[in-house]
Amino acid sequence: MGTLFCKPSTDEKAVTAAIHEVIPVEACPLAVRLAWHASGTFDKNDSSEKSGGSDGATMRFEPESTDGANAGLGIMRDMLAPVKEQQPEVSLADIWILTGANAIERSGGSKVPFKFGRTDVDDGATCPANGRLPDASLGADHLRDVFYR
Repeated sequence: MGTLFCKPSTDEKAVTAAIHEVIPVEACPLAVRLAWHASGTFDKNDSSEKSGGSDGATMRFEPESTDGANAGLGIMRDMLAPVKEQQPEVSLADIWILTGANAIERSGGSKVPFKFGRTDVDDGATCPANGRLPDASLGADHLRDVFYR
């Protein structure tokens, strides 16, 4: 299991302010995409391997980092690196998801409920296999299967 960074007293407003310092409103679509792709690999049937989903921030490691569906997301991860430096008690997984939730609100959407508590893992041992994210070219049945998970 990963390392839990966040303390119960973590100030969401301070973390959000740090995010706003490095993520312009124009980058909000990429921020939402990072959060979605970090989360979108979750599979409720994968309880034995414990891979997929945002917990662990596994997109930093292969094979997830090399999944073609994640192309370009390293840009957003790099943009958020100063937030991790400024808020070392907060996991990258929490930073990515809070950034995505905040980006929806900054773009005119509703406030997305958020809670701290995700962890970061130290290596790619729990990375999901490539191919768990939706691929419209594989047809409607594939999309249904992905979103059913």
